[in-house]
Amino acid sequence: MKHILLIIYFVIPALTFGQNKSEPAWYQMDRDGEYLEVASYLLYQVQSDSTRNKHLDYLHIARSYGYLNDYEKAIFYLNRSMDGLSEKDDELFWWYYKGTLAFFERDKASLKEYLEKLEANYTPYYENNFRTLKSLYENFEKGYREASSWKG
Repeated sequence: MKHILLIIYFVIPALTFGQNKSEPAWYQMDRDGEYLEVASYLLYQVQSDSTRNKHLDYLHIARSYGYLNDYEKAIFYLNRSMDGLSEKDDELFWWYYKGTLAFFERDKASLKEYLEKLEANYTPYYENNFRTLKSLYENFEKGYREASSWKG
């Protein structure tokens, strides 16, 4: 009887609340285009869990607001994602950040500057960042969601 209760105790919650543990809960919301929900969820998480990677969470919050074309909030959270960091910490990522910020600020000349820096120096690790900046530059007149979608 004890073993049956233990099985029920562990199996039922897993079946009832069984989400794919290999990815964060907000990924599905993002795939479903629920960007405000993603931002709200991550804001709650970053404020209630001190062990979270706040830099990464704020970056995803900024991206979500960018997808909603709310560039004012996207800029705010993108800047929060870089709190305490500087260009010398990771120069290539810094250029991606500054290029994305330039897109949100509608500054095509600065976006081009950071795209060119990244293009001349990126490694395979930063290829997605390079492709995103390139797509943002080539599709500057479009909204962030469409402009940043280079994967097809």
